[in-house]
Amino acid sequence: SDITLNMRFHDIDSLFQNADLAATDSIHHHLISKFGDIYLFEVEMNLQLSASDSLFSFALHNFYNNEYIQSIYAAIAELKGDISTQELKTIEAFKRLKFHFPSYSPPTNIIYINKLFSEIQVGDSVLSIGLENYIGPSHDLLRNIPNDQLHQWQKDRMDPTFIARDMVLKWIQVNLFEAMDENLIKHIIQAGKILYVLKAAFPLESDAFILRYSDEQFAVAAENEQHFWNYLVKENLLFQNNIREKNNFLNEGPHTIGLPEKVPDRMGQFLGFQMVKNFVKKHKALSLPELLSIDYNEILQAYEI
Repeated sequence: SDITLNMRFHDIDSLFQNADLAATDSIHHHLISKFGDIYLFEVEMNLQLSASDSLFSFALHNFYNNEYIQSIYAAIAELKGDISTQELKTIEAFKRLKFHFPSYSPPTNIIYINKLFSEIQVGDSVLSIGLENYIGPSHDLLRNIPNDQLHQWQKDRMDPTFIARDMVLKWIQVNLFEAMDENLIKHIIQAGKILYVLKAAFPLESDAFILRYSDEQFAVAAENEQHFWNYLVKENLLFQNNIREKNNFLNEGPHTIGLPEKVPDRMGQFLGFQMVKNFVKKHKALSLPELLSIDYNEILQAYEI
């Protein structure tokens, strides 16, 4: 409670709504000076055009006046109450992380900007998120998008309940962990460490929430933990460095490929989380920074189902 953060939230899309061409150009250059590369990255990706192009402001103006983009913003506008709640949760979560990792700075600015359903980005002090990813699975806008363009399982994930969770998770992944290309078990245990840190940021939330599962999905995952472990051991997958297997077991999807369809996606993450929790129960004096430095093999050897 004695930690204070200077964190601000900015609705970039609202600045461009109803702006004429001259105002669009002025706003655009102001945002470059304020938010730098991460803002430029987002708008260049949206327009598929370099900001140095002489027609960029014209293209940006047309983008925000496009009927489809306006319909997305109208859908986002329905989230205002949810967003306020999520902002408070985000601040509290980053305060907890600042307590555990005092040398790391949370983002000072979080920008809401239409990302055409692409993922969250983290810069040095700025985090960008597209709220169109959270308009609710049953929203009419999503129903009108063919499933070959946006899969049903992706639509099902568009729950505003997870706005704060997803932002904090992305910051943890970028700032506290190094990208790596190692064998499967190292990736599984790293995923577990990431989720354990996320749990520290949201200590009152359920493990199902941390994993972005429903209670039913979490129960099914728990029921299949032994089966999944046995499968990895039997198929000699733990120490293989196979990108396909890592994607199948760790990445989002309709379910975990290679397992029965009732088993939720990301069982590798679930297993890693269980392994890390199991290890910490046996080493309760560990700080979070100390946990991050523990070798994967030590956690693997301590694992018990």
